[in-house]
Amino acid sequence: MSSIDDIPRHDDRRADARAEVAIWVQERTKDALYFQRASNLSLGGVFLEGTLPHPPGTRVELDLELGQGPLRLTGEVVGRAPGGLGMAVRFVELGGAERAALAACLEQS
Repeated sequence: MSSIDDIPRHDDRRADARAEVAIWVQERTKDALYFQRASNLSLGGVFLEGTLPHPPGTRVELDLELGQGPLRLTGEVVGRAPGGLGMAVRFVELGGAERAALAACLEQS
């Protein structure tokens, strides 16, 4: 399984612990709607596996299916998986309620 850990980086700037997950994510760009599978989640971002990645810097709206209903977040593509399938998305503009919902999900993982 690919993960955000597989993306080569010159420095590791991640401040948040990651958890392996298997959740559905609806991803929206300004032009399209995609149904993705997330394999890795943290308070800082998510890894969407098996997808053709958008260019780094692309803004996306994400609905993560966390059990209590979807959690809508804004993200920015920050990396691609080796081999080309999969992308890392960093959460931006994360509010207190969204952060608390993510933290609760991560505690259950």
